[in-house]
Amino acid sequence: MTPQKRRTEEPGDGQLRPSYLFDYLYVLFKRRRFILMTVGTVAVVTAIVSLMLPNWYAARASLLPPKKPGGITSMLEGGISSLMKGLSGLGRGLGTSEEAYSYLAILQSRTAMEAVVRKFDLVRVYKIKDGSIEKAVRKLSRKAEFDIGSEGNINITVYDRDRQRAADMANYFIEVLNEISVRLGTQEARNNREFVERRYQENLRDLRIAEDSLKAFQQRYGIYALPEQTEAAIKGAAELKGEAVAKEIQLRIAERSLGADNPETQSLRLQLAEMNRKLREMKFGTSDWFTDQSLNLFVPFKDVPELGIEYIRRYREFEIQNKLLEFLVPLYEQAKLEEQKNMPVVLVLDRAVPPERKAKPRRSLLVLIFTALAALFATSWAFVAELYEREREHNPRAAALAEALPGRETYRKFVRSIRRIGVLQGKHRG
Repeated sequence: MTPQKRRTEEPGDGQLRPSYLFDYLYVLFKRRRFILMTVGTVAVVTAIVSLMLPNWYAARASLLPPKKPGGITSMLEGGISSLMKGLSGLGRGLGTSEEAYSYLAILQSRTAMEAVVRKFDLVRVYKIKDGSIEKAVRKLSRKAEFDIGSEGNINITVYDRDRQRAADMANYFIEVLNEISVRLGTQEARNNREFVERRYQENLRDLRIAEDSLKAFQQRYGIYALPEQTEAAIKGAAELKGEAVAKEIQLRIAERSLGADNPETQSLRLQLAEMNRKLREMKFGTSDWFTDQSLNLFVPFKDVPELGIEYIRRYREFEIQNKLLEFLVPLYEQAKLEEQKNMPVVLVLDRAVPPERKAKPRRSLLVLIFTALAALFATSWAFVAELYEREREHNPRAAALAEALPGRETYRKFVRSIRRIGVLQGKHRG
């Protein structure tokens, strides 16, 4: 039976174009037995194989990590913030780490996997012939899933053929997580304590050096509070200068009215000279200004810039070391406490219980997928076979190529088998 190509008239250009719809339907109808048998065979085989697959159960546990890192880390943030605030805002606080991802890394570690493998003798359960722990760990890593939920909780899902063992393994993962976290936390606390202790001892040495340096400077130059001392000296000098100006006016009046040799005039001249001498001392100082016998309580004005800078440097170093000490002392005490702390770090939200229903295999889905693939393959093969037959009728090269293809005889036997099955089914129905 030769297929008839139907033609339809396109409304746009008025040309008749071939319609292949019925040609396609003809090919499918012609090779319907092959298609149906292939699809049916694959569906039946897939169903039988899926029924032979063992059931796997998924047990899930859920836990909550601490919301924020506690102890020395939080103190470090708060301490640094307060320290920097005390030092005129020279820094800012540290960022926080994501604890949940740290716990995922612990759960996926080889140490955790090995602990579970040894606890439940998974080498025997998984039938590892050579008794390799590494192979059992790899297989367990494929049967265990860890993820972070939308609310920030950590989910532990374990697949196993035994529902009770799946729940026990999921719960044991939590115990292993706690043990490893506590051990790592203790080790971290010890490292922190040793680091803070070294910095604390170093700070004590630096503070002592700064104190001695500031003390020697104060004893050497008599500077105890430079700003206040300088302010008082300036006020005293201003008052003395004012008195000297007034005294000079009196002297000029006395010289004109009483004469230069008058005793009162001479007394005024001596008083003015003494005032000017004192003003020069206040400005330039004397050779014995900074000796131990000197009673001066302020720095000569010409030395204020240089000595002032030196004083600020030494005082600043003293203040920095003092602030560091205020910060390091509570940090050091907290580090010692954390080193002695040994308690669970995670909160169990839901412990795993034996699941009531299997998680896999999903047999209906398997049958559906493989049946669809078989239908796609059979349909494609039907069109290829039809194309080959048509081409072979008028193209000798295609016929020769088909004869030379390997597996051709096997294909013929397969087609004949399909046809015989179809004939037998027809007789049985008749």
